[in-house]
Amino acid sequence: MAVSWSQRRRWVEAVIGLSVPLASGSKRHSRSYRRVMAAARRVTRIGCLSAFALLATAATHATGRDRTPPVFAGLKSATTCIPGPVGEGERMSSFRLVWPAAKDDVTPASRIAYDVYRATAPGAENFSRATYTTRRGVTSFVTQPLPSNATTTYYFVVRARDVAGNRDRNRRERPGRNLCV
Repeated sequence: MAVSWSQRRRWVEAVIGLSVPLASGSKRHSRSYRRVMAAARRVTRIGCLSAFALLATAATHATGRDRTPPVFAGLKSATTCIPGPVGEGERMSSFRLVWPAAKDDVTPASRIAYDVYRATAPGAENFSRATYTTRRGVTSFVTQPLPSNATTTYYFVVRARDVAGNRDRNRRERPGRNLCV
């Protein structure tokens, strides 16, 4: 049975959940794509039971070699709207964080996740544990409601993480700004 390249690619991506992109805008295929497609060619020659083991190995091999973190400019803005004077009382407010999409040599932008770090002092983010983690492919995030008053300022840093787990190391921090005062 003859199987076209596009059918193999769709099948491989569906089975292992790995996107196998072309190399940066050219007609040449990326190394990961060539490895996974070689495995897909062998799948047509061997039984279906062995195919899953072979494809899992190819996916691990393809993603295991990705050691380069995504290229990411960092957080663009962190805003909220608390109408009227804030005064002494405490109010709850969510912050909307916005950033440009990260780029990676293996992971497509639609599969990159973002880790959000929050602090109440400049430079005090704990990068060993993210405060929030976004769904893959998003370029904005709304925090849970946070206590806000006249003296509290929140600071945010967003870092990109590819499918292989590589994280960028940017420290581009943005203070949360109230646009409604």
